[in-house]
Amino acid sequence: MAALPQIRLHSAYSELTTSSHDALVVVCTALDAPTLQSASAACWAGAIAPYREVDREFGTSVVLVPAASVGGGRLVLSPTGTLDDDTDDVRKISGEHTPAASGAGAFKSGVARAIEAGAQRPAVLLALRLPAAGAVPDADYSRWVEVALLAALDASYVTLVVREHRMATAGAGAVVEKLASIGLVVEGAADAAELSNAAKRAAAIEAGRRLALDMGYGDPERMTPYSCAQTIEAAVAAVPGVSYEEIKDLEVIRKEYPLLYNSARASFSEPTTRPCVVKLEYRSPEPAKVKEHLHLVGKGVTYDTGGISLKTGGSMRGMSRDKLGACGAAGFVLATGLIQEPGLNISCILALERNSIGPNSLLPDEVVLSRAGVRVLISDTDAEGRLVMTDPVSECRERILAARAAGDKTPAVICTVATLTGHVIRAYGPYGATVANGPARGAKYDRRLAASGLAYGDPFENSIMRREDHQFVQAKTDREDVYQSNSLPSTLTDRGHQYPAAFIIKASGLDKHSLSAGAQLAIPFVHVDIAGSAEDAHVPGLGLCAITGSPVATFAGAFWTA
Repeated sequence: MAALPQIRLHSAYSELTTSSHDALVVVCTALDAPTLQSASAACWAGAIAPYREVDREFGTSVVLVPAASVGGGRLVLSPTGTLDDDTDDVRKISGEHTPAASGAGAFKSGVARAIEAGAQRPAVLLALRLPAAGAVPDADYSRWVEVALLAALDASYVTLVVREHRMATAGAGAVVEKLASIGLVVEGAADAAELSNAAKRAAAIEAGRRLALDMGYGDPERMTPYSCAQTIEAAVAAVPGVSYEEIKDLEVIRKEYPLLYNSARASFSEPTTRPCVVKLEYRSPEPAKVKEHLHLVGKGVTYDTGGISLKTGGSMRGMSRDKLGACGAAGFVLATGLIQEPGLNISCILALERNSIGPNSLLPDEVVLSRAGVRVLISDTDAEGRLVMTDPVSECRERILAARAAGDKTPAVICTVATLTGHVIRAYGPYGATVANGPARGAKYDRRLAASGLAYGDPFENSIMRREDHQFVQAKTDREDVYQSNSLPSTLTDRGHQYPAAFIIKASGLDKHSLSAGAQLAIPFVHVDIAGSAEDAHVPGLGLCAITGSPVATFAGAFWTA
């Protein structure tokens, strides 16, 4: 990965010199009297006066004006607008995960404008009037400094495929990062240590997101299952506390992950497209401080043709992005290792495959035995995501039970992360969803994720699993134990993003670990569907959508204690 821009923190505008930055971005709630009367505005308020006199709309959108008194002579004004209205939230500051129709947030837009003007070392002055905590019921500005930095870092990011192209055409001198540094001015910051900690968290999260984006933007030939594994291995190689393991042996995969094996059968003829399983372990540097153990499973379908249940009508477009669950999971492990989070251990399993078509394709009507010994009736090979994650979930279940039997009382939870269904997009648009079992609902894991997503500008909806979801997949004959799906697209199926969680629970054996199993056997499980949140839903011409890096920041907010 390319190195991040240097982050420079300042508690006063007076700490800046014209040589320390080549653009000043002023992020303000509005260009009004309080903003202009601040001490920092004294040197540039005069530069904007002529524009304000002739344009009554001046200052309501991002604008660049020449100002000799600031570094580089570039002054960018980027207003957020209101922050205390009914539907306002931190995305109006950051621009992170902002639906295209609603406009980008002030921080990302302002920094992007400075970059367009030629700046490489912008300073950003935050002149905001934040609402009091709790003033807006569905907003949380407690992480606003972090999300602002993340927005600037995102504006600076250059994708792996572009970096590689530049290196190939321009050599070692190629520009592989848009910014050299970012200066952040938070006037009146009372706690320098807290500000520094926010910058460290943002840098770690961004490194994790960049791993997710590097993999996610790679096309299906650049990022085959094996290529994804190599990218992850290189990223975590020198990170303290993180270990890496990969499984490529098809016979081992057949025995340990039979649903993944059968889903990937048509890919075996070409070595580069064969499946593999990546295991990442993170262990806290301070074992006595560990408060919980996260078992994380990511869906890594590097290309989803639909298999023998072929996608038609152009629906195969963009299916190189069906690996974003695994990308986000790997990114979160990397970020956790970089921050050296003391309160968390992670065991992560990434199921990587290409859902190919061929003479040996998995077929509807087959009955396949899962790792947990559950007979699965295949109905639609295009519902492969739940198949590839189920056996890893079963392995996590086994490991949790073994740890408890050995006397380990550390609370444990299993989370699956996947771009799983189109239904979640039909239900919630550009937002992700959590679907939790009873133990996870009781421990409020789904609400923790939703609260964190709100604070980091990556909102999640909490969906509730109902009895209908379990009844939908429950076998009605003695020939199988569970139905994988129906034969319709999820978008045409009632509760199309909820019932797959019920399938995973049944096929992995987690149905024996519900609330009624008792405290010793109950295992919290949360399925996280990021099909809506992993991309920004804006298509530039005929190109593919941008990738958001969801849910790396959301998981950081939910599981980090530092």
